[in-house]
Amino acid sequence: MVARIVAALRDLDPPAGGAEMSLATLLKGVCDAGPLAENAPNYQPLVEGPSNEGIDIEAGWQAFAFHTSNRGPSTDLTDGSSIIINTCNLKIEGLLSGAAWRLRDKKTGKPHLGLQRKHLLRRNKQFKRWITPLLGEMKAEADAAGDPLVGVTQLDWAPGASAAFRELSIPYVCFVRDEIQFRHPDLFRECLESAAGVCCAGVGLIEQVREKFAIKHGFHVPLPVDFAARFGDAATVATQREKGMAARAEANDENTPRIAIVTPSPEKGLAFYHRLLPKLAEDWPEAIVEIYGGGGHVEALSRHSNAECHGFTPIAEVFDHIDVHLLVFESTGSWGRVTNEGGLYGVPTVCVDLGAQPEAVGPGGINLSYDAPLEQWVAALREVYGRRDEYGVAARKHAGVIDHRRSISMFRSAIHQVAEQN
Repeated sequence: MVARIVAALRDLDPPAGGAEMSLATLLKGVCDAGPLAENAPNYQPLVEGPSNEGIDIEAGWQAFAFHTSNRGPSTDLTDGSSIIINTCNLKIEGLLSGAAWRLRDKKTGKPHLGLQRKHLLRRNKQFKRWITPLLGEMKAEADAAGDPLVGVTQLDWAPGASAAFRELSIPYVCFVRDEIQFRHPDLFRECLESAAGVCCAGVGLIEQVREKFAIKHGFHVPLPVDFAARFGDAATVATQREKGMAARAEANDENTPRIAIVTPSPEKGLAFYHRLLPKLAEDWPEAIVEIYGGGGHVEALSRHSNAECHGFTPIAEVFDHIDVHLLVFESTGSWGRVTNEGGLYGVPTVCVDLGAQPEAVGPGGINLSYDAPLEQWVAALREVYGRRDEYGVAARKHAGVIDHRRSISMFRSAIHQVAEQN
């Protein structure tokens, strides 16, 4: 029914992170024929099928994307896909954003609010200026053909994209992926409140958005992860885990509690970890915290005596030997993809209870308030470690909540609804 979807955003490919990977996966998915969410079968990670036989199937839609090429040429994320991409050379960073990072808050590590806002205002005006005539041509073609056209946007350049969509009367949805809308509500208010729908991974995050913005509709669209493409089949995952744990046994390390933190950042608990790690060392000195990622945030955490810092590491090489995964968000409960990737390997999670995090963790771990006493966080880590086999089984079963086939069907239903109502 929907013929055309056009994504306008800062960058899609090469991806800056999980948000870009997720949207690219969703766009590619709806280019192929498939079911709406209400007709979709139950999917199991690493298991092909079930068959779509006897299920109503939507024909594939056309997908377009407009973004900057500033991060470089496209990758295999979109190469060979049906997405038609048009790029500009608008730079992502500039003098203002550089100054915002140099003058960042020393306690949280977040960029200077005022300078970041000025940078965003400038880039969004420039982006709107570039995409408006291109979208206008696309709108005229769609109208002439009698085809519905629905816009999609997310993250830093969403205000500029949404302004162009509104000017051209193109209904659109906006994804909320992180804290940028909450840091700059005045800049994003019209973008979110004028959207036909706001898409979030998790009902809890939708509720967080509703507390701040008067949105028209919230669509739950889980993160889409193609587990088979990323990790292989179930036997491969099981073998990786067995080898990782065997290596620990050979090193006489199997009884050392090992906790993983992946890509810490100012929003992903950096200040919290600086408080928690010393308390963990005091109350549970035998526990080791393995920290994965690069840059100054990881280096800063390396000063703690119970920290082992690693560079960027394939996620399979993290969860093949880890006992417990730890994830903390400071203010915005956007879905933690790594939680369910760990669950695939039978690794449970201790996580903050913000937004979508309880939905991501499910029965495969424990959620706590960000403001809970550090003693409670240590106790939760010890409990999950002590029951790691039980929690790990639950985490593995729950991992399918972000199976890409399910997520694509839910995205297809959201766009279908927007097109029907406009």
